[in-house]
Amino acid sequence: MFRFLRRRRSGSRGQSLAEFALVAPIFFLLVFFVIQIGLVMASQNGLVDGVRTATRRAATYRINELTFTDAALKSSICSTIDTELTTRLKSRVIGFTAADLTRTIAYEWQQNPGGADYFIVAHITASYRNQLYVPLVSAFLDRSDGTVDNRLTLTASEQMRIENPALDPPASLTSQTC
Repeated sequence: MFRFLRRRRSGSRGQSLAEFALVAPIFFLLVFFVIQIGLVMASQNGLVDGVRTATRRAATYRINELTFTDAALKSSICSTIDTELTTRLKSRVIGFTAADLTRTIAYEWQQNPGGADYFIVAHITASYRNQLYVPLVSAFLDRSDGTVDNRLTLTASEQMRIENPALDPPASLTSQTC
């Protein structure tokens, strides 16, 4: 009886190895896919947080039409907002490089509903080309943004009204970008 059990155990060892060889690639692909998606989601959350923080900073300035005519003041405000965005992204996005960031900082004039006065909205949009780290999984994710460059383009946009006193109609309603 013991001989029969020994033979049965030794024969099943080869079977489990074959089953593992069939299941392991799919299992590890799923595990690495979850890891890569986690890294992408962390970068997206960091990008959204950075854009939101920079927009809050942009909304703290009392902006009016004269602000955009003074080049030094406009440059100072824009560089402060840009610094806020990149500083926040450095601490929140894994492997952040400023060369992969494209951002737009704009102030837009909008008319109050039912009134003749205007207000300003700070609008920030950022696009970041996030590095993909897992080689086999990145082959699937890389094509989703339309380019094959081992990077996935993430975007975030935020706008916030600037609480100024009511403004007179501006000379032109064009938005001012940094």
